[in-house]
Amino acid sequence: MKYLLSHRTTYSYTSSVDSAHHIAHLRARAFPGQTVESIGIATNPMPAMAVQHVDHFGNNVDIYRIDKPHTRFDIEVRAAVDVRFPEPPPFESTPPWEAIRTALDGKGFPAPIEAAEFVHDSPLVPEVEALRAYGAQSFTPGRPILAAARELTSRIKADFEYHPGATDISTPLAEVFDGKAGVCQDFAHVQIAALRAHGLAAGYVSGYIRTIRSKDETALRGADASHAWVAVWCGEQAGWVHLDPTNDLMVSEDHVAVAWGRDFSDVSPLRGVILGGESHSYGVAVTLVPAD
Repeated sequence: MKYLLSHRTTYSYTSSVDSAHHIAHLRARAFPGQTVESIGIATNPMPAMAVQHVDHFGNNVDIYRIDKPHTRFDIEVRAAVDVRFPEPPPFESTPPWEAIRTALDGKGFPAPIEAAEFVHDSPLVPEVEALRAYGAQSFTPGRPILAAARELTSRIKADFEYHPGATDISTPLAEVFDGKAGVCQDFAHVQIAALRAHGLAAGYVSGYIRTIRSKDETALRGADASHAWVAVWCGEQAGWVHLDPTNDLMVSEDHVAVAWGRDFSDVSPLRGVILGGESHSYGVAVTLVPAD
């Protein structure tokens, strides 16, 4: 499925900003299953410096410095992306989750290294004992890893209320779990914590989910904004499989991935430091529609 993407973010300040530095994870990455055919980012004001680099996780990062005074900052991404996620293997054909845990531990020599680093706690996904117990309901002895992970995805969708405003990025994960409410980043963090509690590798994926264009289409939570989901490592043969707990979906043709890391803090779409500005307001507008 080929998509046309538009993502516009606007910051309005109550007083002049004299200078600003912004870091953006907005440039969709290419990988097996996704081809970025074209992409461009425009800012207003124009930056005095614009630098691109690739971070530790292979994500595309843009860095901007704006030196002129301004009371508004706009950044817009436009892209054409072709998405063809591979079909996941049959659930029952994947290895028992304990075998994956053993491979990731490796008695100090884990295989593969690039997956093993996603087993450990991260800034926004600390160890939460209640989430270990929650995940254990799906990760019963000897169960194939993808069957267990897929059931966990469904349980999170059923047990948690999608409620914008119930949390923010500073809400502790234990509090999110107690309240059983939040948005896509919370749903993803909950699933990641439950997976890591069982010694499994789980990453946070930022991106988008398709925009609904008619009343006949099924509404998707997280559309018209940045979205987030989970990637779980299912062994050397199956590799990384993407799961969307907010919508109870296997990620396939409805999603476009931008970046991935240990949690939201690694892939925040836009963050930075400004001098001046006092208070501010911001708005985000996203559309992801088929190119045809």
